[in-house]
Amino acid sequence: MSQENVEVVKRFLGFGNFQAEALPDDRLSELFDPEVEWIPIPQGLLSESSYVGFEGIRRFSSDFFAAWDEMSVEPKKLRDAGAVVLADLRMRGRMRELEIDEVWSAVFTLGDGRIVRVQAIRDKG
Repeated sequence: MSQENVEVVKRFLGFGNFQAEALPDDRLSELFDPEVEWIPIPQGLLSESSYVGFEGIRRFSSDFFAAWDEMSVEPKKLRDAGAVVLADLRMRGRMRELEIDEVWSAVFTLGDGRIVRVQAIRDKG
C-alpha cells in the first residue's frame, strides 16, 4: 500500500499551483479524506489558522496563493514511510519585492488511499 500512497501524493503535487477553491468535493475526495487536516509551517504567515476538511483546504489554497504574485511548488524527493510520505519541495515565489527559493518539507499521512493530514515543515538546511 505504501507505494500507492506515494502515487497519491505525486498526483496532488502534480496539480502545481493548487487552486483548490475551484474544485468540487467529488474532485477533492479523489485525493483527500473529508476530515483532512492541513497544518502550515509554525513560523509562517498562516500558522495561526486551522484548516480542516474540504472547506479548510479551499481556504488554505486561497490564503496561501493569494499572498503571492507568482508561486511554484516542485517536488524534489518523495520518501515512502508506509502510511506516511515525506516530501522535499522546492518553493519559488515572488510577492512585491520579496523573492524566495527555498526547500520546504511536508509530511503527508494517508489512510484508505487518501491524504488525511498534511504538515508543512520549513527546512533550515
